[in-house]
Amino acid sequence: MDAKPFLRNKLHLILIILVFLAFVVYYLDNIYNNVGYFPDQPIVYSHKIHAGDYQIECLYCHTAAEKGPHATVPSLERCMGCHFVVAIDKEDVQTMKSIYDEGKAIEWVRVHSLPDHAYFNHKWHVNAGIECETCHGEVSEMAVIGQVNRLEMGDCLICHRDNDYSLPYFEKVATLNAGDIAKIVYRYPYLKYIDDWTLRTMQEAGIQYIKDESELPEKQATGVDVQHNAPQQCNTCHN
Repeated sequence: MDAKPFLRNKLHLILIILVFLAFVVYYLDNIYNNVGYFPDQPIVYSHKIHAGDYQIECLYCHTAAEKGPHATVPSLERCMGCHFVVAIDKEDVQTMKSIYDEGKAIEWVRVHSLPDHAYFNHKWHVNAGIECETCHGEVSEMAVIGQVNRLEMGDCLICHRDNDYSLPYFEKVATLNAGDIAKIVYRYPYLKYIDDWTLRTMQEAGIQYIKDESELPEKQATGVDVQHNAPQQCNTCHN
């Protein structure tokens, strides 16, 4: 038996297997990667016009972003608040008004979606001073909204490690001493992202988090410092 054809066939088989494995690895690595996803919406809506040209603040429409975990989409009442008098001759605005008059809602196509096992709270991040563009890209330049960042666990951890949003938050929660807040955050990191009213209520209710300062370790198990912007423990996002 000639060894050359045998070896040639064997090398071809190995090459095919390696190419197949490469495709499998690529697929698994991008299974939740929606970068470049710009879906068609039931009504044409341009963030470039609203957020860019007219400089409408994100929180004017996405009001829940600073109050809870979900940014939510604006209600038709919020849209019609302007479009009862603005651009009423445009076809999409007329379609929207017809839907509004029928008492229905627009079924927008969701763009950004995390796996069910990952918990993300918009309120924590907005109140920590993080700009919407950090995750969502330059929305004010997008005629069609889409996903431009991977938004995977590694991206979140890099941001948590490399940025310090603690001091701006301490300044915002001015009703408490920054040192006291730092101690509370050190023991219970997620508390940094709740509002000062809740912290005051807890104190008034006699809820004590740290009995003695000497109980504080020099560093948490993950190596997060007192003034770090956010915890990196698994249970922060994977409750």
